[in-house]
Amino acid sequence: MLLATGLTFPASAHELKVFASQQAIAEPGTKSTIYLSWGHRVPVDDLIDAASVERYDLVAPDGTVAALKATDVGLHTNSVEFKQTGLYRAVTSRKASVFTYVFDGDGNRVLKRGPKSGITEGKIDTATRSVMAGTALILVGKAGDAAPKAVGLPVEITPLDGPAKWAANTDIRFEVLIGGKAVTNTFPIVEARYVGFKPDNAWSYATTANKDGVATIRPDRAGTWVVKVNVKRPAPDVQKSEFDTESFTATLSLEVRP
Repeated sequence: MLLATGLTFPASAHELKVFASQQAIAEPGTKSTIYLSWGHRVPVDDLIDAASVERYDLVAPDGTVAALKATDVGLHTNSVEFKQTGLYRAVTSRKASVFTYVFDGDGNRVLKRGPKSGITEGKIDTATRSVMAGTALILVGKAGDAAPKAVGLPVEITPLDGPAKWAANTDIRFEVLIGGKAVTNTFPIVEARYVGFKPDNAWSYATTANKDGVATIRPDRAGTWVVKVNVKRPAPDVQKSEFDTESFTATLSLEVRP
């Protein structure tokens, strides 16, 4: 269950997020702007370099996939006309990266980009491979009972309940997946926040996914919400010479009704 209102949890690293200017659209034919968010603050914090973006697509209710444009460094806005009724998914993933913490000659712990094999100075502390992805759910028309399906992101968090249940003071279940498979017997922390929550760099709620990778939250108000999960696990044996751990972070934004 959701922990009490008012708790805050510091973010340990930047997150990749997707938003739309309208995520609940009454009628087909309406336009909304999709954009990316990188950092801690919502809806906008740091800009993101297009060179780091691996995937940026819009999946229509009928399953059609359209590529969204990402160029240079920015928010990568795309104005889209939503012609179908149902649930659209704007999805993105970031190219996997490795960073290594090293103690320098003065004993300072500093961050170096790249795997352990690329470190030539200092004493290696630990190295992590980071994988990130994000989804925005955009509902056009009446809210239905069907839950959205996973879209094949490297790490993903997706509702197990349909849009009809995305309402204030109602339980919503979310499933955590890596490589399309539920994260089992790991019990990752799942955090959630209303976009208008202050301070704007903190998460206001947290719960723990169960042994099946399912977490339940109960939003306390209507509006745009973001859900985040981070899963850490040891590196595969064949890659331990490059990094020690893998970090998988997924975000999901959706509109909660009154």
